[in-house]
Amino acid sequence: MSQLKYHLTLIMRNPRAFIAGLIMPALFLALETSHKQHPSAAQIDQVVAGLVVFGLLNLAYLTYATGIVVAREDGVLRRWYASPLPRWQYFAARVVAAALLADAAALILLLVGASMAGLHLTVAGTGSLLLAVTIGAIALAAVGTAVTPLLPPGQGMYSLLAITYLPLLIFSGGFGQNSDLPHWLTTLMTYLPIQPIVSGASTALRHPGFLPGRDLLVLAAWAVAALVLSVRYFRWDPTRPAHARRAP
Repeated sequence: MSQLKYHLTLIMRNPRAFIAGLIMPALFLALETSHKQHPSAAQIDQVVAGLVVFGLLNLAYLTYATGIVVAREDGVLRRWYASPLPRWQYFAARVVAAALLADAAALILLLVGASMAGLHLTVAGTGSLLLAVTIGAIALAAVGTAVTPLLPPGQGMYSLLAITYLPLLIFSGGFGQNSDLPHWLTTLMTYLPIQPIVSGASTALRHPGFLPGRDLLVLAAWAVAALVLSVRYFRWDPTRPAHARRAP
């Protein structure tokens, strides 16, 4: 519990994570619904699902992965590695903290949607959505861990992570369905982790109590594959400067 509290505190003290993950999705939903005249229930569900995934990506992928890189470059990971704490507990606490905040962001969106956009909330629908968000957070955090060896220190890591998730979120229907996309591209998106989360979130709102089995299998496969890559390639030590890597 102390590790979980520690990582929750770290995320909440990060203004970028707090604003992009918890505040911006709710503001976008309020703006999106304020200028539409009598949106349909399907439109509301799609908008809410997309923004839920937007907040989830910011918390469980962008903030999570950059937090690991910062901890690595500051020497924090190396100190944790040398401590008696089991390594799996350190990462488990990080993942659970990201999932809990992603669930909180989803609940905020649901409340905003119900109060401002007429979103119909049910216990089953809310539970299904939170389950989809939690599973998605675990998968995205696993992927975020796997890509950290490729991320450079400094501001460059934010640009690289944004390149990897913003286009995928758009092509996956996070900001509305793209009917003009080639068939091969829409098919490819179903095998990448973001589209299954969008699909699961929208299905949870439209059909409370149900989550698509295929989407869950895709997310599980990504989580397992990312875990295998992380075990093999994860780095605990800071990046050495180029001059320090040269042979004497």
